[in-house]
Amino acid sequence: PASGKTHLATIWASRAGARSLSARGLARADVPALVAAGAVVVEDAERHGLDEATLFHLINLAHERDAYLLITANRAPSELGITTPDLLSRLRRMPLVSISPPDDALIKALFVKLFVDRQLVVDTTLVEYLCLRTERSFSAVRAIVERLDREALAQGRRLSRPMAAKILGWTPEA
Repeated sequence: PASGKTHLATIWASRAGARSLSARGLARADVPALVAAGAVVVEDAERHGLDEATLFHLINLAHERDAYLLITANRAPSELGITTPDLLSRLRRMPLVSISPPDDALIKALFVKLFVDRQLVVDTTLVEYLCLRTERSFSAVRAIVERLDREALAQGRRLSRPMAAKILGWTPEA
């Protein structure tokens, strides 16, 4: 979550002239028109409400008509709970790209970007402090920045290391 899958899929869809839709919104009657566009993006395949038969039909028709298909999900195909064996087989044969958890450098850059996006001025020591204490996920960094922003606004003060420690419930270092 929050890793940029939708952003990357949007860029790809724009360049490929693809039609985009949520997996939940995928309807069998729409499949021929989607494939006729030549490229299709199906987002959030891990969400409940996925019609397996329709996705199976879409994959087969896209293959038959040499259309491009991009499917996004938070998990690998084998972890999606797909119960249709032929669909699972086709998903497993598709090229798979994963976004790895961020390393320290990316965590720091993400903190800086998200603070700048919110027009928050922070010291580099605060970014270092947060980086050492944050779960290595895009969504965790986003949640911390949102929480710190709300508190700084509520208190009418600039963010600092002691404020962050108190807000996040981290005990201050000795």
